[in-house]
Amino acid sequence: MTRIRKTLQSALTLFAACFMFHSCAPEKPKREVVLYQQYCASCHMLPKIEHLPKDIWKNGVLPDMLSRMEIEEMHRGPTQVQSGFRPKIKLADWLLLENYILDMAPEELEPNKIPTSEFLDSFEPRTLALDNQNGALISYLQALENGGQIYYGDIQGNLSVYDFQNKNVNTIFIGNTPITWYNQSDSLEIITEVGILDPSEQEHGKLISKRNGDVNPINHALHRPVHTLMEDLNSDGNVEMVVSEFGDETGQLSILIQNAPGEYQKQTLLNQPGCIRTLSKDMDKDGKLDLITLTSQGNESITVLYQMENLKFRAEKVLEFSPVYGSSWFELVDYNMDGYYDIITVNGDNADKSYVHKPYHGMRIHLNDGTNSFSEAYFYPLYGATRLLARDFDQDGDLDFGLISSFPDYENAPELSFVYLDNLDAASFDFSTKILENPNIGRWFLMDALDTDQDGDEDIVLSSFTYVFTPVPETLSKQWEEDNVDLLILENKLIE
Repeated sequence: MTRIRKTLQSALTLFAACFMFHSCAPEKPKREVVLYQQYCASCHMLPKIEHLPKDIWKNGVLPDMLSRMEIEEMHRGPTQVQSGFRPKIKLADWLLLENYILDMAPEELEPNKIPTSEFLDSFEPRTLALDNQNGALISYLQALENGGQIYYGDIQGNLSVYDFQNKNVNTIFIGNTPITWYNQSDSLEIITEVGILDPSEQEHGKLISKRNGDVNPINHALHRPVHTLMEDLNSDGNVEMVVSEFGDETGQLSILIQNAPGEYQKQTLLNQPGCIRTLSKDMDKDGKLDLITLTSQGNESITVLYQMENLKFRAEKVLEFSPVYGSSWFELVDYNMDGYYDIITVNGDNADKSYVHKPYHGMRIHLNDGTNSFSEAYFYPLYGATRLLARDFDQDGDLDFGLISSFPDYENAPELSFVYLDNLDAASFDFSTKILENPNIGRWFLMDALDTDQDGDEDIVLSSFTYVFTPVPETLSKQWEEDNVDLLILENKLIE
């Protein structure tokens, strides 16, 4: 009897222990949560549901997401096969995931607080017409090192240069599709044509070589190339070309290497779409140039490609953003003067499936800890921020910033299409916001800096792109169509 009592007591103790263990164990996440984590992070960083309102999820993002997936119970015919990675999901799981997202999404996003600002009085604005046509469709803008000139291309395929001293335009190339970049190195010129400007899986982009008057296409089809870096990366006397093939659902970062007969061999460096811009710097201080590239199109990130031997690279992702951020541009600068490159980014592309004013759009300063590990140290909110310029415009020893928003809030803050941030105290990230008195005489799209009047300080040049791809007030779109404003020159009055 005693033995039975002890056995029963042991069983009850074991049962109690199991019950307590079960009750204290963490609950498994609900299936819809697991589905969200599994499928919404299969191609990119997991976005936060609260970063988009319910109607955008329902009418824009979820239908687009569904088009990029494969429902196991649904048959796709041979004409329905699409490119790119398409994760499989059961229909019941998709419906569960969809309902979960819509239940969790907010009705609307919290609006940004409009910054206190004053008019930009340290620059004198003046407009410039480069042709006799109203409106502007400039697809490329860059100041090269020869000074006093600005190079620009348009969506018709024309590449030209404007000389600020002689006040004349010289067309140097006539192509067939929009110009997206131009390079010079000694006697060699490289022109980048995007091929198809709108989203497409077709590879109709190309590079054109121009040397001593001879114009020849480089024999490689490219998938919507938007930027080309031309650099002798391994110091062998030949320049390599690193091409950002933005693509659509597919795309890549590729390198063209010249062989002994003078032909270019193409290799893939990053196999992902959305490549926007690549710079070359020695990031690990080993004497070899590395590559730093920005990608968007879902997988938004900054990747450093460390050069090994024989033009081989090791890729390391150093920054990653949510796929709804709309990464658009970056600069590599030593912001805090500690001898290491920091990264400044702007996020704000708002022309895709999730058009809404997003409070996380803006400029971010990411500081380097000395090991190429970067952390966000400052955020300046700006709806639709798409372009960035970092220079010491007032020559006081710190960096000031010019920011373009191609997607401002025209109803509540139309003046924030261009913002100048005057750096008052770099250490505490204290900036003064300066705006233009007439900010929307053009739809600002691209920007660069150069000394246009050769007086010893840097001026800012903004170019206009008046094609309307998101909602704008009718009065503005009509004004842009009827006026002839191609460039806005902001002449620095520091040295007069």
